[in-house]
Amino acid sequence: MKKIVTCIAFAALAAGSALNASVSLTDEVGSVSLDGILSDSDNAPSQNVMAYSGTDLYVSGLFDTAFGGLTPTLDAGEAYIIKYDQGMQEQWKVQLEGAANVTAMLADGNGGVYVAGVYADEVVMGSTDSNSQIIAGFEVEDGVYSTYKAASFVAHYDTNGSLLAVGTVVPTHDPALDETGMYFPEDNSGDTYFAITKLLDADGSLYAVGTLKGQIANADGSETATSGSYDLEGWGIMFMPTMAGVVVGFDNSLAVESIPVVATGGDFTVLTTSEELVSISAATSGAQLYVGLLSTGTLNVKAFDATYSAESVQSVGSYNLAYSLMSVDLSQKSSNFKQFGSVETNAEYVTTEIDNMELVGENLIVAGRFQTAVGFDQTTTVAQGDDMYVAAINASTLEAAWSVATGYDEGDSNTFEEAITGSLILSDVAYLYGSKEQKSDRAKQESLHYAVDLGNGTLSSLNPSDYIFGMAGNSARVAVAHTSVPVSGITFTAYGESTGIDGIAAGGVQQVAIYPNPVASQLNFSQPCDVQVYSLDGKLVLDADNVTSLDVTGLTNGAYIVKTITEGETSFSKVLKN
Repeated sequence: MKKIVTCIAFAALAAGSALNASVSLTDEVGSVSLDGILSDSDNAPSQNVMAYSGTDLYVSGLFDTAFGGLTPTLDAGEAYIIKYDQGMQEQWKVQLEGAANVTAMLADGNGGVYVAGVYADEVVMGSTDSNSQIIAGFEVEDGVYSTYKAASFVAHYDTNGSLLAVGTVVPTHDPALDETGMYFPEDNSGDTYFAITKLLDADGSLYAVGTLKGQIANADGSETATSGSYDLEGWGIMFMPTMAGVVVGFDNSLAVESIPVVATGGDFTVLTTSEELVSISAATSGAQLYVGLLSTGTLNVKAFDATYSAESVQSVGSYNLAYSLMSVDLSQKSSNFKQFGSVETNAEYVTTEIDNMELVGENLIVAGRFQTAVGFDQTTTVAQGDDMYVAAINASTLEAAWSVATGYDEGDSNTFEEAITGSLILSDVAYLYGSKEQKSDRAKQESLHYAVDLGNGTLSSLNPSDYIFGMAGNSARVAVAHTSVPVSGITFTAYGESTGIDGIAAGGVQQVAIYPNPVASQLNFSQPCDVQVYSLDGKLVLDADNVTSLDVTGLTNGAYIVKTITEGETSFSKVLKN
């Protein structure tokens, strides 16, 4: 079993109020701009993956233009991994030569880093010494590999950039159906894949959470995970796998050692019977694993010998998503499961997802995007089209504590959407970052960035001028990957303990503090502001300009969303009237 100690210690960013310390984000300790590394903005990744090891920062991304001694061999771009020291001076860099993207990183506790990603065909995993290794993807036929990024890798680099080990997870067809030769498409260029989305440290052992189409197995073949399959016509003539979610554990050589969690739909007969996983994320604390799931239809979940089921009943013209959470004791091989409910969403354009999870104190903090209501706490509803959210769920009881949504109005929801690029969850603050995008071509219209105080669920808008493509943080540092569009490169900026993004954000205005909460009669504000109070169904119930207090005696008891505007900064808070 591979023993690791994660360096991501979620301690306080600064003394005092989390957001008062973190919204200003002014203590820049270094910045590096990799301008001109992308000649084709279509090659830019949707996000840049980063991880802190103490005060050293590991970063990754794509490049299609030679830079710093690296030369791409593919027009579509190739991946790089760079290590920077605490002053953002480069320590080393390596290239992944071939079709590969980095999707997750985790510090190993010894100054090195674990790196996961997706790849196709054959890829040379670079190393600062002579230990480069070649990995091969899905074999379509003898010696010929799929050009679709269908497989995942996990690599371990030491603090000096030497490749210590690399393992692969290559999905295959379900053997029960493979012999029929009826998978679709026939060229095998996308009907199976495995993608690692997050690396986890579970009591010193390395695990990964990922999405799967097809089948994978552990090294000795004793454990397998198989996704469901649609029979496209209902006549047994074409099969297409549906998506499943898995958690896998790795041994010393980075081979798959175990598959403790498998979440997959049932057996399918027609394409319109949609039963599959939609989104998965996970978090760990010691040997305790927490898994968040979104699914349609019936989802079958297996954790060791226990089995569970999540249901989301579909009705005509709707598309329902089941929100579920489970806790798994990896040492005792026991588990608990809870379905929070089923939420109706847009049947034609589903954008609901779980982006990230972390355990903070006694609460699981979940971040993502939703369309109608947050399934973990359905009192939080969407303002327009899509919203990003943060929810807090008690890890012991799996009961919701609070949730908050961005409340951003992107306009015509048939034309635009509020897209989430990623999130960063620390001990006292969670960051959400994304953009307003055109649905037709994903063209970015406006950069969006929010901070949520995890002590009380208060949200602030940070309004950066650049688009943010990634964030990383620990007790000493926060780093931001940012750029303008169209993307021709990326800038990595690191900040100290009083962390911030003033270099790319408009202003540094503190959020308005609202008190008391709960409130009986008078709501107070820490500075003059314009105030709008909304009921949970989106109706404006109170409106006042340039006030420091507001009489709420006339409101019926219950939860409300309070919007405050001061010096161009907008904040949203959930307030309870009793």
